[in-house]
Amino acid sequence: MATDVQYHHINDMEFSGLFDITRGKIIFLKYFLFIKFSNRIYIDIKGVGSVIMPFEDLVKNKLLKMYYEISLMLIENKNMAIERLDNRRYYYDFVYTEKRVWFIDCAYFIEDFATKTTHIEREHYCCYYNINPYDLPNMPVSSRTLIDKFTFTFLGYERLCYFQSKISNYTNLFVDYHASLIEKELDEITAFQEDKINIIKLLVFFEKKGMNCDIFLVIYNKLISIDGNAKYAPYLIDLFDNSELSYAKKKDIAIQIICK
Repeated sequence: MATDVQYHHINDMEFSGLFDITRGKIIFLKYFLFIKFSNRIYIDIKGVGSVIMPFEDLVKNKLLKMYYEISLMLIENKNMAIERLDNRRYYYDFVYTEKRVWFIDCAYFIEDFATKTTHIEREHYCCYYNINPYDLPNMPVSSRTLIDKFTFTFLGYERLCYFQSKISNYTNLFVDYHASLIEKELDEITAFQEDKINIIKLLVFFEKKGMNCDIFLVIYNKLISIDGNAKYAPYLIDLFDNSELSYAKKKDIAIQIICK
């Protein structure tokens, strides 16, 4: 982990955010930042402002609720916030008018006017809060007047005619994004399982006449992936050091690898 940030795990708070950047001759930005705590929620929307409202108020607001639900899909650890400890400038500092040091690690949407395409990235940190989350429990709910003003401003900010298609697009992108992540995880699992099978086979081959450590290593490096090599090599040290290992010892090595 980076030394210029501090990770905070706050179990009684849920952090999430939706960030959308549209690139073209002009760059358009929008963000929705949320922190749910107790029966309240802190909301910060670009061009609208921030507010603390009862969570039930958000649930009753169809537009806000949809953005909130999508934001939850874009973050892996809802209970973690990150605090920046240095004063360097970062990629998305231009988004905010004031210095912000609290942020979350979440995916975000990138749209391209030229190609008319949208995709999800996770390359940069871009959802920064203008508040210390530890201050929230001691902060009161915003007045009804302020909440109503916030909601009214949001309705003026949000183009209702595009809302349904926008939400549909976000949802489809999210499904594709997570499908690709699942596919990647399955590929990694498959690779590790293949490594395990190949190592067990090699343990059997090691008993063959003429199979010394040098030949074994040549075959091993051909069959085992780089990640698998880093993971399983420590279990084979005894094998490389002693070609006369007992059957029981080889069986023990095999069991350790299978259980890894």
